[in-house]
Amino acid sequence: MFFLKLRKITALRALNKDIYHTAFTHRSLNLKDDDGHMINFERLEFLGDSMLSIVVSSFLYEKFPYAKEGTLTKYRAKIVSRENLNQIGDKMGLIQFLDQENKVNFGKNIHGNLIEALVGAILVDRGYKKCNDFILDKILGVYVDIDQLQHTVLSYKGLLVEWGQKNKRKIRFRTDTDQGLDPEFNYTTQIYLNEKQIVKARGISKKKSEEKAARRAFHAMSIKQTV
Repeated sequence: MFFLKLRKITALRALNKDIYHTAFTHRSLNLKDDDGHMINFERLEFLGDSMLSIVVSSFLYEKFPYAKEGTLTKYRAKIVSRENLNQIGDKMGLIQFLDQENKVNFGKNIHGNLIEALVGAILVDRGYKKCNDFILDKILGVYVDIDQLQHTVLSYKGLLVEWGQKNKRKIRFRTDTDQGLDPEFNYTTQIYLNEKQIVKARGISKKKSEEKAARRAFHAMSIKQTV
C-alpha cells in the first residue's frame, strides 16, 4: 500500500524501496543500521534541497531568457522558500507516509522536509533525468503558478523595509513577548511609520509576529510590489 500510494504521487516505480522508507523516517525513532549509523531522512533532505535548487534555477533560466540575475534569484527563492515547500508538501499529503505515531508535534516544516527527502530519494533511486522530470511535472507543473511569481511576496517585512528606504520613510518594528494566556501568541509586534503606530499583530514566534504585522501594514498602506 505504501508504494502504491507513493507511485500515485511520483508516477515512478520504486526500484530501491529501502531509500523511500528512509525518506520518511524521522530521527526521533532513533533507528540505526547494523553498523550503528542513524537511519532518517536528513541526508536525503540535504540532497533533495540541492536538487530542487538546480532544477528550479535551470527552469527559470529557460523560462525567462531576458530576466536579470536578481529577478531569477527572487523567483527561485519564492518557489523553494520553506513556507512554499511546506504548503506544497501538505497538499501532496506526504505526511501520510510517516508512521502514525510520528504525525504529531513536528511543526509545519515537516511537510517541506519530506518533499526534499522524497526528491533526494528519487535522485538516488532513479537518477537525475527521472528526478528532474518529477520536479518539473509533479511539483512545478502542479503546485507553482509561474505566471504569478512576480506578484508573490516572499517577505512582507523585507518588502516594507525596502519601501521605506526607497521612499525615505522611517519604518520601525517593535516586538515584545506576549504575556497572554493563548499559547498561539507568544509575541506582539507593532509597526511604526515615522514614529506613528500603524498596525499591530501577534504570533507564535518573533518572525511570524513581525511578518504578520508587516503584511497588515503592506495592505493598509496599499504598497505596490516591484520585482
